[in-house]
Amino acid sequence: MYYGEKNMVFDQLRNLNKYIEHKQYNKIENFLKKVSMDMQEGYYEIDGKDIYARVMSYPTLLQCDCLIEAHNHYIDIQSSLIGVERIDIFDRRKLDIEKEYNEEQDVVFFKETEIPSVSVNNVAGYFSMIFPEEAHRPKISVNRQCEDVKKFVIKIHI
Repeated sequence: MYYGEKNMVFDQLRNLNKYIEHKQYNKIENFLKKVSMDMQEGYYEIDGKDIYARVMSYPTLLQCDCLIEAHNHYIDIQSSLIGVERIDIFDRRKLDIEKEYNEEQDVVFFKETEIPSVSVNNVAGYFSMIFPEEAHRPKISVNRQCEDVKKFVIKIHI
């Protein structure tokens, strides 16, 4: 599924090459070949600071306990290895800033909102691609059932 230029993408991981440049995908493909449920958590360099990945684990939370964030310089490609989490995606232009942009971490946080959002359930074998024009609220439990999630996030500098 493709939702237009610079709009969130949700698709099967095997189709990732349709959404990014061939040169970038070739570098990411090597990382994807190593992806497994038992990967160590941490930082994985793919192409210096231009493309890298993080593997992380955490328990999902109730929506009210999750933060809305956005990044100015990186596209996020998020995929679960274990478990399922809901991610809400917003038009960041319609949000009010809660915590100012942190250049070092490339993140800004937004206030809770009632504006409409799109939600996806990240599961193994699928990915969500989130652009800087969009804010996202990850870590949300599905059906209010908190569970442990292990996932990877690939960051592509733009």
